[in-house]
Amino acid sequence: MVSPMNVLRPLLLTSVMIAGAQGRAEENPPEFRLGVQAHFEQGWSTQLIERAAELGAVSVRDEISWRESETTKGIYDFSIADQYMQPLIEAGIKPFIVFTGRNPLYDDGQTPYSDEGIAGVANFISAIYTHYGAENIAIEIGNEVNSDDFVTGPFAEDKPGNLAAVVRAVDEKLARDNPGAEIVCAGLNTIAMEFYRDFFRAGGLLACDGISFHPYRDYPDTLRVEIDRLKQLMQLFGGEKPLYATEFGIWLEDPEEAPDYMSKMVIELASAGVREAHWYALTDEPWWPNMGLLEEDGKTEKPAADAFRFLQENLLPLGRPVSRSDLPSVRVFEFGSDGKAYAVWGAGGRLKVDEAAEFYDTRGRRIDRVDVLSDTPVYVIGEGIDVTVESAGLVADSLYQFNQPPWSYLVLRAGRSLRPLEIIDWNWTSYRGSPELSPLAVRDTGITTARFHDKPYHAIERFTANEAGAYLVEGWWRTSEDSEPSRLIIRHNRNILLEVPELQADPYELDQFELVLEAGDVVDFELAPAGPSGDSSVRRRIQVFQLPAEE
Repeated sequence: MVSPMNVLRPLLLTSVMIAGAQGRAEENPPEFRLGVQAHFEQGWSTQLIERAAELGAVSVRDEISWRESETTKGIYDFSIADQYMQPLIEAGIKPFIVFTGRNPLYDDGQTPYSDEGIAGVANFISAIYTHYGAENIAIEIGNEVNSDDFVTGPFAEDKPGNLAAVVRAVDEKLARDNPGAEIVCAGLNTIAMEFYRDFFRAGGLLACDGISFHPYRDYPDTLRVEIDRLKQLMQLFGGEKPLYATEFGIWLEDPEEAPDYMSKMVIELASAGVREAHWYALTDEPWWPNMGLLEEDGKTEKPAADAFRFLQENLLPLGRPVSRSDLPSVRVFEFGSDGKAYAVWGAGGRLKVDEAAEFYDTRGRRIDRVDVLSDTPVYVIGEGIDVTVESAGLVADSLYQFNQPPWSYLVLRAGRSLRPLEIIDWNWTSYRGSPELSPLAVRDTGITTARFHDKPYHAIERFTANEAGAYLVEGWWRTSEDSEPSRLIIRHNRNILLEVPELQADPYELDQFELVLEAGDVVDFELAPAGPSGDSSVRRRIQVFQLPAEE
């Protein structure tokens, strides 16, 4: 099964320009391709191929069983895979095959790690390309290898290094036997920078023709800079390769929320230059009952299906979305360059659009004209229309500008000293923290505090004013359901302005909180553990507005 894991949620990371890096990004990437994840290899009905085509999927990600295709070493029988592979190809849907397999013929059925096992993988991948043709399919090697769900045996002792050894062997085999074939690697869950760094250091990047990831997250708005960091990392190790989001989706209790999420994610991925993305999944599944475009019967369409179809038929054919906003908390994307369609959302913006424009929600339904932006995306469609956004004075948003100026992040160590928190890269999404202070962390979705030696360590989110003037702060904070309480302290230049002794699961809301600041003044939003263990997890959203100067 290829499926997402419940892991720590991702976050946005600071983008740093790298001087002297080798390689550069594509100036004119090919059209963005939107596909879907399926499980025909697990026995799904091939009647679903027609449904995928009706929805507009241009690619289907699936698997081919190694153990069923090679029961005698070196002899390959693809008759089982042909039952869905051939209909997909005939329907004009490109199979995107992910290799995650094991075979009892090699390494005792564990994830291949020996020279013989790795050679077996390379021979099998080459055989797939020989059978179906490099022009008809794509192959991805690795699926969420940074987790413990898809690898076994000695391979797990050095996942990045062993994966690099596998893809190097496949690359060498294809260069000899199928020179037109390419491989995509490594299908990690989240953008796991430390894993990619180790994988690239072991030669994995140079052996691959594309790099893949699964950007599972709560907020699409915190994705772009993570992708930029990954691109910069590739530059350090030999040059950028095309990117693929081979799974994306979200677990939502209310299926009505899926269209907005999908639309944001597709737009963020496509505007970042990602080649191809696959929504997880085509249908609901017993273990993931609310992530499909279709219900488990394979017939009943869900709201996400409307969003998928509208993107495929009405928006993506116009061209990749391009950012047209200069406001950090506002998203304005134009599809193509002819003024035919825009996607807009964000905070603190007033929308100005030609009268001839029509407004649509993310399911493709006509809606009333929108004048003030919100976190809910809308489409603006017309002919040669002009879309602009005027600022409503919002200068800082803890979500849209997470890990970017004017925000910075610090830790108050047991009431003694302040220290900046650094970016911590590991085998999941990076975060702001310190190597010796785990689990204290700052992420886009929330903040975790901690105690050490029975002393509280405070996590601080700091706003720095660029200009003198009057400011207005709004926000909310709440602890997770299973968390100890936390204490909120708001300071101006380290002087306490407000203190909330115990945050609970019911949100504490701050409304119309006014401040007068000088340029360079700081406002700290400080969270401290209020329980005995110090394990306090808080979600929050903070917005800072600059009020107009009095005449």
